[in-house]
Amino acid sequence: MAIISFHLDDCDEKIIRNYAKSKNMSISSFLRSVVVEKIEDDIDDELYQQALIESKNDPRDITLDDIKKVMDQYSE
Repeated sequence: MAIISFHLDDCDEKIIRNYAKSKNMSISSFLRSVVVEKIEDDIDDELYQQALIESKNDPRDITLDDIKKVMDQYSE
């Protein structure tokens, strides 16, 4: 398992420590969840922007089966 370190001022450290404690999480678990959520949100935003562009270029309807096929690619 990798270790990543970074510097925080005392105020930020206290906020993070207290928030993680209020959620009954370790600081590592809390920060890991926040970082992963941020990455997932950014990927979602990119996919949304790509979908907007594609729908403008090809404004056809997509079936639920089509969506399931695409989503299945991500679960492999």
